[in-house]
Amino acid sequence: MGESLKTDLPVVNLGRYELRTIVKEDYLDYYEIGSDEQTVKHLNWGPFTKPREALWCIEEIFLKRPLNGLPAGYAIVDKENDYKMIGMIDFHTYYDGINTAEIGYILNRSYWNRGIMKLCLKQMTRIGFELLELDKILVGHTLGNQASKQVIIQCGYHYEYQSLIKIKNHECIAMYYSLYRYEYERK
Repeated sequence: MGESLKTDLPVVNLGRYELRTIVKEDYLDYYEIGSDEQTVKHLNWGPFTKPREALWCIEEIFLKRPLNGLPAGYAIVDKENDYKMIGMIDFHTYYDGINTAEIGYILNRSYWNRGIMKLCLKQMTRIGFELLELDKILVGHTLGNQASKQVIIQCGYHYEYQSLIKIKNHECIAMYYSLYRYEYERK
């Protein structure tokens, strides 16, 4: 497939929720999510201390991804709450040589334990294999993040490897799970 992925992804209707490309105007909702220490404790960034940090991330990271051959990323929106962005899910890294992408996600804490991320990860998996024609998808979580582990396993991913990573200046173990195209097509 060569160097990059299709970068414009379709809007995905999930009933009450929707996946749509993140936009600059989402920054206050992203700030609300990313300024919550509980929500970002297992991530290598955050918490945000000012709304402009969230705006910078959207403008300089997400919206510039298509220049590097990656989709910008999806905002997860709650249609019953004025289309508020309640989280995001994206292909944040593409490994060209092996046609593999890695998914990351975050969800506003007030929406935890409702099955939302499982719905979103299943759709990203479908998009990854059917639209982007990936051969493999990776998803990771830090050792202590059991909720994320459950989401990943419930979506059919299996443990592949662990790695030592740095999270907020200390080392921790990250667990990585994968799903291959042939496994997805068998389901």
